[in-house]
Formats: sequence, C-alpha cells, structure tokens
Amino acid sequence: MNTSHPRIRRTVVIISVWSASYLVLGLLWALGAPGYPFDAGRAGAGNTLLDPHPAAVGGSVLAVAAVAAGVVAALAARGRLNRAAAVVAVVTGVGLAVLLPDVRIMMTAGYLPVMLAAALAGQVEFSMIASMLTWPSVNLLILMAAGVSLIVLGTRALLAGQGRPGSAAGALRAGRYAVAVAVAVPVGYAVTRFGWLLGVPVGVSDEFLAYIAEITPIGAGLSALGLLGAVLTVGLVRPWGETWPRWVPFLRGRPIPARLPAGSALAVSLPITSAGLMYVRKKVSGEQVGPAGAGDELGAWLPEMLWPLWGAALAVAALAYLARRRSLADGG
Repeated sequence: MNTSHPRIRRTVVIISVWSASYLVLGLLWALGAPGYPFDAGRAGAGNTLLDPHPAAVGGSVLAVAAVAAGVVAALAARGRLNRAAAVVAVVTGVGLAVLLPDVRIMMTAGYLPVMLAAALAGQVEFSMIASMLTWPSVNLLILMAAGVSLIVLGTRALLAGQGRPGSAAGALRAGRYAVAVAVAVPVGYAVTRFGWLLGVPVGVSDEFLAYIAEITPIGAGLSALGLLGAVLTVGLVRPWGETWPRWVPFLRGRPIPARLPAGSALAVSLPITSAGLMYVRKKVSGEQVGPAGAGDELGAWLPEMLWPLWGAALAVAALAYLARRRSLADGG
C-alpha cells in the first residue's frame, strides 16, 4: 500500500487524531468524568450497543478501539500495514461505523434537509435544527467517520497487490443482483408509508392508521428520500450512471468519476445498516419497533427488519460498480 498518497496520509491523520482523542476521553469516562455520550444504563434516547452498559464499560470499549486504531495508524504511517493489521482496521471500523451506532445518524441525515427547508420557509424555528445536533448524536457521527476511515485504510491494504480486478461482465452481473435488492427494500417501505398517507392501511389496522394519522407525512417524506435513492442506485448498473447527462451544465457528456457514485452509495449504506440492525436488536429483545402503539402491526415494523439487507446490498452494488469501472479502464 502506497502510504505516500495524499488521500492515505489524510486518512492516517484522521485515524491518529481520533485515536489520541478517544483514548483519553474513553479512559476519563471510564473513571466517571462528565460528558459521557451514551445512556449508561439509564432510560435515555439511545439505542446503541453501549447505551445499556455503565460508563465504565463503554469508556473502556472506546479506549480499546482507540488503541487498536492508533496501532493501525502508526503501522500505516511507516508503510507496514500487513494483512493482520488491515483485518484489525476493517473489524474495528465496522464496529465503530456499523455495529455500534443506532438510527439517529440516519434520522439526522434524513430530517436535517427537510427541517432546514422548513426553517428557510419560516415554518419552524432554526433552534429546532440546533436541538437535533446533540452531543450524543455528534459523537455517533464522529465514531462513524473514524470507522469509515479505518475501513478504507484496511480495505486498501487488503486489496493491494491483488492484481487486475475481475471482468467487467462479472462485476455487472453481481451489481445487478445487488441493485435489485437495494431497490426492492426501499420501494416496499415506501408502499406502506405512502399508503398510510393516502389513508390505505397497508399492513396495519384501520384503528392504528387513524392513531398515527398526524405523523404519516413524516414517514412518507422519508420514504420519498428512499425512492430517490433507489432511482440513483439503478444508475450503478446503467450507462447514465457513468456519464453526466445532458442537462448537467459544464459536465454534460463527461465521464462521472467512479469514486463519486460508489463512495456516495457506500456512505449511505452504513447508516441504513446501523439503523436496521438496531431495529432487529429491539425486535429480538421484545422492545417496541415502529411508531408508539404499533404492537403487532406488521407493516409498522417488518420493513425496517429488511434495512440491514438493503444496506449490505447497496454496499455490494457500489463495490461492483467500482470494480467494473476499473476493469473497463484497464481494458478488461
């Protein structure tokens, strides 16, 4: 792995800064210092893997992750990131970016543009936007950024020296299967939420639909974003996902940089997977999933159970797209 590349150097710096900061913070929190960003066993708003545990446990986990990240960064800076260290980087990164967070990252990303537009239109106060950016939510964003950096660094090391990527036809075939799944899940989710908005009790009882009537526009808005993402996902296996369309000024007809669609899809896949895993954990443990009072209303919780599959399929589709573009560039 060429650690002299500017992007690699920046990634190593990000990991190093996070490692040093969270090693200190993790140890302080484990010793009872204020500012701990998880619930520590209290009935708070968090649903991460660390929220049910005391601060001594959570702080120690973060400190251990910071040590692992620091070792990886130190080895990468010296150009000696072997396979074992690369695996540690990927595993630690997946833990921080996928397994640990909950739905708050996806909700913030989904609600923030809507709330900003509403604030600009004078419908809500800007203070409501600020209230969304609490320290626990910002902490999850920081953990996800550190995790993504570790995943990128470890993956690049694992793929270094693997030779030319597989054929473009094989990558396209794999991408099509993945795209089919990554489109089907949000479409299914949208069918329930738009049905509710129109007064059709898709997967729920009439009584429950009447109970949640006031919040159905929120679900429909989020599902609309999912449908937009589904349309863009199709571009990972279509020609219009490789060349800027004619209606884009200055860029029309030029090749789209392969990293742009692939990176965007991968970035979206992480919070989707985290949110889905949170819902699965809650359902398995018998906790409430979906709107309050959902109970056994199938349409209120079943679509969310498929979100981990959605996120995984989106990640596979993005990687297949990237492999296909590289193979075509190499004449494969």
